[in-house]
Amino acid sequence: MNTTLHQNYLLHALELARERRGFCAPNPAVGAVLVKNGKMIGQGNHFAPGHPHAEINAIKMAGSEAENATLYVTLEPCCHYGRTPPCVDAIKAAKIKNVFFGFKDPNPLVAGKGQQILIEAGIPCEKIDLSAIDIFYRSYKYWFLHKLPWVTLKLAITLDGKIAHEDSAPAQISGEELQIFTHHLRLQSDAILSTINTIIHDDPQLNVRLSDGVIAKNIYLLDSQLRLPLSSKIIHTAKNLTLFHTKDYDHENHAALCAAGVRCIQVLGSIDGVDIKSVIKQIGADGVHDLWVEAGSHCFNNLFYAKLIDEIYFYIAPKTLGAQAKSVFFTPTHFTEHFNVIQWDVFGEDVVCHLTNTFDRTKI
Repeated sequence: MNTTLHQNYLLHALELARERRGFCAPNPAVGAVLVKNGKMIGQGNHFAPGHPHAEINAIKMAGSEAENATLYVTLEPCCHYGRTPPCVDAIKAAKIKNVFFGFKDPNPLVAGKGQQILIEAGIPCEKIDLSAIDIFYRSYKYWFLHKLPWVTLKLAITLDGKIAHEDSAPAQISGEELQIFTHHLRLQSDAILSTINTIIHDDPQLNVRLSDGVIAKNIYLLDSQLRLPLSSKIIHTAKNLTLFHTKDYDHENHAALCAAGVRCIQVLGSIDGVDIKSVIKQIGADGVHDLWVEAGSHCFNNLFYAKLIDEIYFYIAPKTLGAQAKSVFFTPTHFTEHFNVIQWDVFGEDVVCHLTNTFDRTKI
């Protein structure tokens, strides 16, 4: 078996899956490639929930040429009826010769069964190990097993650990290269979490703005007393906007926000506002696999000490704001107890420190 060749085709399928990451939840993003006589004759990805799966799109592109072709797909082919029919039936009907996939589906309706059905039908079906695909489906597996999102937080800080001026007025910390990087990471996320303080001080759009257009994302906002101004940009830029509040909230503004199409959910309160564990559980219940967090020091510290962060991107700028500026760290923070440094990257004059967790946060 030419493992390298199989891996290369699976990596191409992975690139197709990446194109729709952030748009398929609660389904996973999937890519597929059909190969015959050394040539790719069909390819496809899963566009969104309710749309044909990647395998179906690849088979449609190949047409009758799919017969005796080899299928490469990032995720084990499904074998149950959901919003769409089982992909294993389409694979058999197309008379595909053999199948290679990169990740075993954690869904118990599929898990190993899709592979076994194809083998029993006389179609060899083999899993090829690829770390890139394992990482790609990490959040999907985590969500399926625990119904909690994979939480990734971004913080732009100065060399002296500051994130804003003394009066919480926003400071331009990161350069243009990292701003573009942020939009790419937003694009790959199912939803964005922020706070009312961030909205009041910065009034961000929290959408994706890249050279090929503007894309709205689902936004969650921590707003314990429902103080969100109706003039806020996110009311118009969010695909869907959900506010988490406590029982003590502005009833008048509640009615106005609901009339504007905003979803308001009451959760438990805490000393700092809303109970962050309740929030994360609700976001997971909504089917969010990948949650991107853009907020300030309070949100960071609440998530950090509750052990609810899976990854952190620290954007570190070669500048200082002074002793009176707002710090992100309330107490000495020992990241090595909870995170491993994955890699350092340079973007223009800035540096990114990317960390991932080392603890089991499923018991929340």
